[in-house]
Amino acid sequence: MKDQVLFTKPTILENNDVKLIPLEFEHSISLFQINHSDHWAYMLTTINTKQEMDEWISNAIQLREKGLALPFVIVNKRNEQIVGTTRLYEINSTQRSCELGSTWYGKDYQRTFVNSACKQLLLTFCFETLNFIRVQFKTDERNVRSQKAIERLGAVKEGLIRNERILSNGYIRNAVLYSITKEEWKDVNQGFIEREEKYRSRSL
Repeated sequence: MKDQVLFTKPTILENNDVKLIPLEFEHSISLFQINHSDHWAYMLTTINTKQEMDEWISNAIQLREKGLALPFVIVNKRNEQIVGTTRLYEINSTQRSCELGSTWYGKDYQRTFVNSACKQLLLTFCFETLNFIRVQFKTDERNVRSQKAIERLGAVKEGLIRNERILSNGYIRNAVLYSITKEEWKDVNQGFIEREEKYRSRSL
């Protein structure tokens, strides 16, 4: 996939459960309706107003226009509702790598099938369509829930990045760094498939 097309005409990704649609200004209302202060506890900024959501989306779109990120909204295909957002960023086509993050879901969709479905879609896109060799994840050292979720995906913990960024409240955070490589992707994807089969069997 040509770099220019990747950002000027970003693709829609979907499976049986979710659809990832390129983030646009029109999604601001839906995202603000499911916004909660807890989403931003460990992120760079905090969103409390519709205007702040508008600005956050504007910044994300600007990153896409600069060829630096691919932000998406997440649609639950079971009810066609927007349930969260995620993105690929730090995209480096030369080194064939990127970071997956800036992810949050509405309260009703946390710890559900949505996270696994989204991660499998994005990782498949990275490794099988873009032919990347590395996808990394970073999370706040204090965010134990996020670390456990990343580890369940099969990502490898690489270490701690000290004083990685300054949050909007002035807190200087340390970040835990994880990654999945091209060589690991087959086993990681098999893990997604097996978890999906278990989930389906319990739902019968």
